[in-house]
Amino acid sequence: MSTLSSTAGPLSDADAHAAPTGERRDEHGRRIALTFESTRVRPVAPPANCWCVAIDGSAHSMHALTQAMQLATESGANTLDIATVHHWLSTEAAETELAVRGLATSADARALLDSRGFAWRLHALMGEPAQRLIEQSELLGARGIVIGARGLSAFDGLLLGSVAQQVIHNFHGAVLVVRAPAAP
Repeated sequence: MSTLSSTAGPLSDADAHAAPTGERRDEHGRRIALTFESTRVRPVAPPANCWCVAIDGSAHSMHALTQAMQLATESGANTLDIATVHHWLSTEAAETELAVRGLATSADARALLDSRGFAWRLHALMGEPAQRLIEQSELLGARGIVIGARGLSAFDGLLLGSVAQQVIHNFHGAVLVVRAPAAP
């Protein structure tokens, strides 16, 4: 995964009225993290029993999500933590845009989880993608991180510095890198 960026689309009516259940601010008072919880199925599994799935709106991240759903089912947990990471925003923009971008980027993922009866916690984060994913997973005490791979060659990965590579090298826990199936 080379970047976790916003693929903001229109928000649903439910998203427009969604209220975060938690937030974090940096030392300057800037909002850097918001948490939203599913309303259809309430999260029942503690974060330590859950996987944290990186979502960027791409097909690669959706494939990673389906693999995480399988892992959750096999372990008896019906809750997943999903995380979106967005580039730095000004203090003023972070007050509204972080929620808007996080909800828009994760809309398809949340809809899939809802349709399959999974509870979810969405973490909309701001900053450097690998660093924030690792930080959030450690704060949650998550079982590990599930992240999609874009299928770059080793040489391309070195040049581009993929988020998945950074997570593998810096997270002190389980990391599952999911490659999408090859096109027919």
